Amino acid sequence: MTPKEYEQAVLERFGTLFPPPRFTVKHNVRLGGRKTKARRQVDVCVFETGNPKPALLIEAKRHNRPIDSVHAGATIALVRDVGAIPAVMVATAGFSRAARNYLAAESIGHLTITLTEAQGLRWIPLVEQAFAVDHEFREVSGHLVEALRTGNADLFLDETGLPYEECLAVFAAGLSHFPDTTAHVLKELAREHFDDAVRFNAVQVLNDADELASADIVILLAGENDPDTRELLHELLGN
Repeated sequence: MTPKEYEQAVLERFGTLFPPPRFTVKHNVRLGGRKTKARRQVDVCVFETGNPKPALLIEAKRHNRPIDSVHAGATIALVRDVGAIPAVMVATAGFSRAARNYLAAESIGHLTITLTEAQGLRWIPLVEQAFAVDHEFREVSGHLVEALRTGNADLFLDETGLPYEECLAVFAAGLSHFPDTTAHVLKELAREHFDDAVRFNAVQVLNDADELASADIVILLAGENDPDTRELLHELLGN
């Protein structure tokens, strides 16, 4: 994940914390520096609707090590330059004690968003392109798309709590960008999920995506006991 991709993931987290229509969260905002007299770049800004002044500044740092006092100082200098605006520093690997103390002394918050979290957050826009995902489920949807990217069915074999429409949007996003690993997950759901309805729906999604071969159907029939799912599989097999 590049630093820019990490910033986009951080933007999505703050989009969850500050939802529309009251707020707008923007990436790569330029603000005037009071002391430098230069345009200063801020990674992410939260704006309240109708107010051109940011309500919150966010600086995002993709570092392999905890943020130290030097990097904290750079963010502090930026915040001082652009004016008295609440700010938060976000990092992948946490903050040293000195950095936390330094930021706290300047009333700047700090937040850790790991790369693992960020990998899921970055897919939220992809899901939202497919379906108007309920705000409550936007981050869960992003993490499930990341699981599809890696071919990890474990998150889906447990109860996700995701409504049916949001689930379809997640699978649509996965099939459009990484069809092989998404089909792998769907086939595992069709074989192994405890819920008859989930297995039935997985078969339908696979068939609609043309990802279900005759050999796959035979394997699924061998282990399927639900009458409705068996009927669907027989129909797809043509007998």
